[in-house]
Amino acid sequence: MRHWFGSCARRIALCGLALACSGALLPAPAEGQSLDALRTAATQNRRDAAAQRAYGMALLRAERYRDAQRQMEIAARLSDSSLESLYDVARVAFATGEYRKSRAACRALERVERNAVLTRVCRARAFLVWNRSGRAFEELEAAVAADPNHFEAQLALGDANRLRHEVTASEAAYRRAIALNGRRYETHYGLGLLFSQAGRDADAVRSFRAALAIDGEVPDLWYQLAIQVGGDEARTLLTRAVAAREGWTAALVALADVERQAGDAAAARTHFEQVIALDERNAAAHIGLGQILAAGGDDAAAEPHLRTALELVPNSPEVALTLGEISERREAYQEAFSQYRHAADLSPRRPTGLVLAARLALRLDRDVLATGYLDRYLQVHANGAAALALYGDAMKARGDRAQAATYYERALRGEGDLDRARVQAALREVRQAAPARRNVGRATR
Repeated sequence: MRHWFGSCARRIALCGLALACSGALLPAPAEGQSLDALRTAATQNRRDAAAQRAYGMALLRAERYRDAQRQMEIAARLSDSSLESLYDVARVAFATGEYRKSRAACRALERVERNAVLTRVCRARAFLVWNRSGRAFEELEAAVAADPNHFEAQLALGDANRLRHEVTASEAAYRRAIALNGRRYETHYGLGLLFSQAGRDADAVRSFRAALAIDGEVPDLWYQLAIQVGGDEARTLLTRAVAAREGWTAALVALADVERQAGDAAAARTHFEQVIALDERNAAAHIGLGQILAAGGDDAAAEPHLRTALELVPNSPEVALTLGEISERREAYQEAFSQYRHAADLSPRRPTGLVLAARLALRLDRDVLATGYLDRYLQVHANGAAALALYGDAMKARGDRAQAATYYERALRGEGDLDRARVQAALREVRQAAPARRNVGRATR
């Protein structure tokens, strides 16, 4: 699943941190109800604070911040400006990522009760928006000391520790919050983000699914679960996500990547183009579109997108690989070798460029150069099936059929994609020839 996102892991972590700081972990407005239905309910029940709040929460999930703030302020007035209703107004400020707005929203709580637990949680969230985790922890420690059984305090403590990559402390706080209120999805969602950040993918999926079972109307949850699971389920989740939040470029890129993996290049191209129309500096979209165009043989159209991506992300192995393939098709072989080596240098744990360079070298009857690339690749992935098969080809080209057979056999037991039929045919060929050469040798002796 990691493959279709390219540098996805980094984007996942960044997205998770932004969600924690933003306060986007929200109670369900009204599960299963559309934004239009909630707006109608709010219009028909103008004096009902719960109806106004539910609509405000839905607007916030759709990232319509201005409308959400107005709606939350209406709900707060109808709730006699209770701490809880004022905290809902502050959620919108957190979501904007702006410290001044967040701090101003918290002052409304301070005017009601300066040292209330929820007021302290509000200030802590504002400090997290400002990336001042030390000051956030001061407020949270005071909040927990005053009331260790306060749900919002424990949830915020889990988020704050996650931002510090304190896995054990973060998980403990989330678990305490779950014990206090098992009907809130945010704790399971926070755990999912924590586990994803820590590379515990199976635990992340379980936590995201637990959150989804509690509240199935959270676009951010659809997005994060899609990143983990891939395939048809990811496509369904991401389709819902982009419909729920207009102009969500990260989700559109993710959807396009899933579509490309499924072989639907036309749909992927449409979504990559949509992202570029929204944000012409989106490197992931330029990379994806360039790769689709190159795969379709339209190198002239692909190259400008790849060059743009290279300006935005100079160290992209995906761009270097695709530019190498384009250069190879143009028979600009030295440029192709250079791009393939560059891609391998940029991605030392997945030096796919070395395999492509070796394949090109064999095409050009340069078996010594090919084995040099393959030796370097096999130092990282000793059982890489494709590299072992190419090594067999190089040995065959040198006339060393016994060694060729050994490498072909290893390739068939190796890891990763492999044209097994081709390798099996090559193995049969060298095996048939090898005994004859040995018999000749004995007769001569």
